[in-house]
Amino acid sequence: MPSQFPGPGDPAAPGSRILVEAGDILMRRSLTDHAPAAHVHVIDASKALEDFRLGHRPALVRAENLLDRAIVTFQQRTGEHDEAAWQAAVVYMVELRATRYSATRLTAFDPAPAPPSRFTPSHPLRLETVSRAAHEHLLSAGRHLERSARSLDEADVARAQHGVYEAARLLHDQFDGLSVPLWVLVARFCAEVQAENLRILKAPASGASV
Repeated sequence: MPSQFPGPGDPAAPGSRILVEAGDILMRRSLTDHAPAAHVHVIDASKALEDFRLGHRPALVRAENLLDRAIVTFQQRTGEHDEAAWQAAVVYMVELRATRYSATRLTAFDPAPAPPSRFTPSHPLRLETVSRAAHEHLLSAGRHLERSARSLDEADVARAQHGVYEAARLLHDQFDGLSVPLWVLVARFCAEVQAENLRILKAPASGASV
């Protein structure tokens, strides 16, 4: 039976364009390095989702379309295609990034789109529903990344990397259609988004678009 963990330099899975890398998680190529256009789609989808929550109802269609473009781009650029896994991952990325706009609202996800939108909280493929523990590891990793940027404490870096790996392991248990090395990249992406959210929310208001 093939090993779940190929060696450094090997494809992460048959057909994958992700190569296994050794060393610290934060020093490896990032998901954005592999799929920069998909990252842009995630950013634009989060902005469209916020527009919807501010009352511009047609923006939800734009957010859903950008979600689809991000998923397809990630699939093409990574060579790993599991639809359910990517839907859970990319919806989470978009929602997580959108929370930076919600500081002045009572709840980050209000109003919530109605079914069958993939952004509805009751959707069965919500990452935080599928694995609450992975969600909490990602948020914790983001907190440690944000703290490490201020304190330069190597312990925070180590805790962040541990949280990323634990989240990736748990997510692979639920969605094994993506390889463990790719889930590590996805988890790192989400942790870095959360760290950026925390930096923005702690910074003085500037009026600049993010």
